[in-house]
Amino acid sequence: MMKRAVGIFLTISSLLTYLMMDVIYHPVEEKIIKTDMNSGVTTVTVVHNFPLMYWVICVILIITFILGIYFILAKEKQLEECPLCDTPEYINEYTFHK
Repeated sequence: MMKRAVGIFLTISSLLTYLMMDVIYHPVEEKIIKTDMNSGVTTVTVVHNFPLMYWVICVILIITFILGIYFILAKEKQLEECPLCDTPEYINEYTFHK
């Protein structure tokens, strides 16, 4: 049960962090101006680049999302019952008599 709760928390937090980053980080615009000397045509090319930290955070969020999905889908290990717990020696030794 605890694994599933942690998985849900990791998954939701990674999605919300990505949405928040999408709003906060704006790409950096670089304008490249080329002029052809023969025809006199000027071409302006705009390139959008994200900062490196954006991609680092995206990789961390992908790993966190995958880990959260793993925790949600992982099976819980069932505790095995002690085979000696049902024996009369165990019951007599660890129970209180009135």
